[in-house]
Amino acid sequence: MDSLKQLLQNQPIITAAISWGVAALAKFIIVWVTSGKMDWERLLGAGGMPSTHTTPVVGCVASIGLVEGFHSSLFALGAALAVIVAYDATGIRRHAGEQARAINSLIKDLSSAAIFKETPKDLFKKWNLGELQTLLGHNPMEVAVGVILGIIVAIMVNFNWDNFPAVFHGT
Repeated sequence: MDSLKQLLQNQPIITAAISWGVAALAKFIIVWVTSGKMDWERLLGAGGMPSTHTTPVVGCVASIGLVEGFHSSLFALGAALAVIVAYDATGIRRHAGEQARAINSLIKDLSSAAIFKETPKDLFKKWNLGELQTLLGHNPMEVAVGVILGIIVAIMVNFNWDNFPAVFHGT
């Protein structure tokens, strides 16, 4: 039980959790407003505005800076990891999504060719594939908004930490 209490009193981890929740909710609302559809998968899924990978990492790192000091080695480590997460989101994962989109398109095109008498679903099944997920990464704007949102949440949590229930700060 002490471990749970200590975890709940860890401001950076609480900030990361709140940052993720705010980003996921924002992503859900943005999709709902722009498409008119309530896409529940957006709450947990990858890709979209804002980055729910970048936001909690930056929120946690900004919180570490506010709690431990921006001069601390822990903040430096977190900042380096945040840069890697942001790079991964806009680079590797984004390109993997683009490749998945191209593969899905090729399979659909192949199924319409005269030599194949199968539907795209049949070809995916024949090649032991499901249709590949294409929304994996983020464009730079989605990551930038995630960075800003993470910093804002960290500042808000830090300045309101004493107003959180006692379980969060041990008083």
